[in-house]
Amino acid sequence: MRDARGRECRGAQMQFSDLAVTHHGNVACIAIVRPETKNALRRETLEQLRAAMAALSARPDVRAMVLTGCESGFCSGADLSDPMMGGHLPPERRGEACASVLDGLMHALIRDVRNAPFPVVVAVNGVAAGGGVGLALAGDIAIAARSARFVLTFTSKLGLVPDLGTSWQLARTLGRARALGVLLTGQPLSSEQALDWGLIWSVAEDDGLREQALSLAARLAAGPVAGQVATRRLLDHAFVSDLDSQLDAERDAQASLVGGSEVMEAMQAFAARRAPDFLAAGRTGKS
Repeated sequence: MRDARGRECRGAQMQFSDLAVTHHGNVACIAIVRPETKNALRRETLEQLRAAMAALSARPDVRAMVLTGCESGFCSGADLSDPMMGGHLPPERRGEACASVLDGLMHALIRDVRNAPFPVVVAVNGVAAGGGVGLALAGDIAIAARSARFVLTFTSKLGLVPDLGTSWQLARTLGRARALGVLLTGQPLSSEQALDWGLIWSVAEDDGLREQALSLAARLAAGPVAGQVATRRLLDHAFVSDLDSQLDAERDAQASLVGGSEVMEAMQAFAARRAPDFLAAGRTGKS
């Protein structure tokens, strides 16, 4: 079982059967390891992803994270064969079961990623389909392999609506016309088209994706993590606020940071005409 560079990744799984969790200095990497299903999300995968996120979030030495998949796929969305999908239930009970899984596992995971106390880089190493697209877009910066594709057939093939935050992401990134076009037709997006339409940050050659993602995460890890997280929150707030509300949000965020260890280090470095050492400041600055 190999990662996007063809290297063994099951040996680095630690205690997780569906994940490989590795550490690279201040950067943690989580890879979904279910290549037989193109890294589909079953209950155990979702539970393990949430547990891994919680464990990494509690570690002050983790300052950035990479999320990816093993082998040729990033994530094919929910595993439709898993009992959590309620296929064994009578039709009248499936709605309640669906809502429970979305609230307690799938959407909870998206909130975990979106609210991580450090920047999250997503390396889309192959096909991202269905909820896998929502997971790919939940991070802060997404990089896709040149061979990657984004497939959204919730509606066109399953008669469902997008979930895992996909509708929120596409509406704000693509606009109504493109978002509806993609969702209603199910036409796949190539990595280049996703880049051109603003869904992702950059495209990498397949054999260089992992290094590029880890390098970017390391760069972010060396930066002001509290400021980065506050900037993420501020931009998300901008989507749902008017100018006056956003000005207030900027004021509050700025005021919460100025007395923190990162800004204090930056000010001291500026006065001493040296580069700031945000690693020394630690992941303790206010955000």
